Amino acid sequence: MTSEKIVPLHAARLAALGAAACAALAAAPSQAADAFPSRPVILVVPYAPGGGADILARTVAKYLGREWNQPVVVESRAGGGTTIGANYVARAKPDGYTLLVSVTQHAIAPSLFKQLPYDYLKDLAPVALLSDSPFILTVPERSAFASLPDLLAALQRKGGSMNFGSSGPASVPHLAGEMLNQATGAKATHIPFPGTAPAFTALLGEQIDYLFGDTSVLPSVQAGKVKALAVTTRDRSPALPNVPAMSETLPGFALSSWVGLEAPAGTPAPVIAAINGTVQKILKDPDLLKSFAETAKVPLPSTPAEYGDFRKAEVEKFRALTQKIGIKLE
Repeated sequence: MTSEKIVPLHAARLAALGAAACAALAAAPSQAADAFPSRPVILVVPYAPGGGADILARTVAKYLGREWNQPVVVESRAGGGTTIGANYVARAKPDGYTLLVSVTQHAIAPSLFKQLPYDYLKDLAPVALLSDSPFILTVPERSAFASLPDLLAALQRKGGSMNFGSSGPASVPHLAGEMLNQATGAKATHIPFPGTAPAFTALLGEQIDYLFGDTSVLPSVQAGKVKALAVTTRDRSPALPNVPAMSETLPGFALSSWVGLEAPAGTPAPVIAAINGTVQKILKDPDLLKSFAETAKVPLPSTPAEYGDFRKAEVEKFRALTQKIGIKLE
């Protein structure tokens, strides 16, 4: 009789304790997200300081820092065609405090290298897209080329004696240069640099004939220090309305420079959602939008899932493009 009364009470107590434990576990990630961040956050940029991704990261860091009331530190980890920075973040603690400033190049890398130390789509979790912008086909101020048709004609006549710079082997600017070679039948020589800033310095010094520069070159274009012949986005850029799109002369020629934020795989979903929510908020800030417009960037609001689908599509797109061009790195 006594045991018959005790057993149901004991079972009920265990059930209650179990329910309380489950509730506590369920609340823990939410509470962690509510408290995020409680210390400085690091944004890892995979390029040398001074380029478009670095400038964008520092702008975004300022606005994130204001919202979070915590320092947001931009850290450069350049090299390996952006893979060094990506691998660093992929191996970081999955807590949201180390984020990768992901760029178009990260979607290209899987089709270029036989073996990467990380799996881009599995080891890095999509957090949010930030922006999209063109690459700008630029030539030195004293160049004889005043338009894209001028450059195309020269490439068709003497492309083998010409050269172009890029921010690194198999970078988007390198792909753009090779696409131009294919379109004209030219064999202009590719000269890689460790980032846009040193490549642009070489252009200013007339050491290279042309460069597909990122938006960090925009101020020099606007100041007349170099000439912009075209932009690589499908349509003209609002920041350079008088500069034609490559596709106006070469139908189908379109490449862009997107930037996003990614976290180590395994980062709690509530933390990713919290970061994404803050990003969506700052992407509506009038001052940030003004800053984006001044640097030819268009905001790209997204959910983590939408960014994940976008990444997969980009990887497939660039796999097909690199195979067509014939670029491969060891």
